Amino acid sequence: MSERLHEATRGPVSRVQIARYAGAVNDFNPVHVDEEFAKRAGLPSVIAHGPLTVALALDAVVEQLGPAALRSAQARLSAPVFPGDELTVVPTDDGVEVRKADGTPVATVALARDGA
Repeated sequence: MSERLHEATRGPVSRVQIARYAGAVNDFNPVHVDEEFAKRAGLPSVIAHGPLTVALALDAVVEQLGPAALRSAQARLSAPVFPGDELTVVPTDDGVEVRKADGTPVATVALARDGA
């Protein structure tokens, strides 16, 4: 999988991005849009929607391979993404891993590609 993909960065993720995503998918869970709620829940800030994190990773993949090359993707989320986080999309044998600047993995995405 990694033979044609290379490392890419996305972000930093912004509060505006998170708010726009909330509006686009009609998901206004307060952990995503209400700073005080998120803090009361024990988080340092609001968190990005998981599918937004995956979309940012897939954007990097499609940018490199083209939209016709990707048949499907399966994601596993492992850590929250906060406003200000810059994400690095790193190729793996079967897809990509998404990491924060400190190396913390936040998602793995298995990819099925045409011709692969």
